Amino acid sequence: MKLQHKIVLICAAEFALLMADASASNSGGGVPLTNSWRGITPLRSSSADVARILGIDEEPNAAPSSGPFKVEGGEVTFSYLTPSLAKIYRAPGSMIGKVFTIYFKPSQLTNRADLALGAGFKRCTEERDRNFYYLVSDAGVAHQFNRRNDALETTIYQPSRAEVRRLAVNTECVF
Repeated sequence: MKLQHKIVLICAAEFALLMADASASNSGGGVPLTNSWRGITPLRSSSADVARILGIDEEPNAAPSSGPFKVEGGEVTFSYLTPSLAKIYRAPGSMIGKVFTIYFKPSQLTNRADLALGAGFKRCTEERDRNFYYLVSDAGVAHQFNRRNDALETTIYQPSRAEVRRLAVNTECVF
């Protein structure tokens, strides 16, 4: 196959994925139901992808940068699937070093009522946490709210429910 044909096929595939992502993001109205933050997706993106998106230098052979990083609209922190977590979760070796969870803390106060959350979000509370509750979607997006004032504290992008089922993960609401 000629290089030009390969480039056209790759561009077409990327466009199809982009359109599928946009479609999934807009289903049900309201807040997007995609577990991707600025193109960084749990279990798919690497620390090199994070460095590229944030415009930071990644040191070869160094531990991935986790943050928090100041970004437009707040700050973001990343967790990565380490060899020890991969063993605990029975994850394949190909997932080691991938982004596992993304935590975005908005800089401006947003109340739950101000978010147009679709029907895809279900309330979840963790037994030992008296300060927060979560609205979680099967797509892997969770919003952490302060129980006292219903203010959004953090948006968490994590593996989708389908991805979690393939791993040996035991969590109530979020990672």
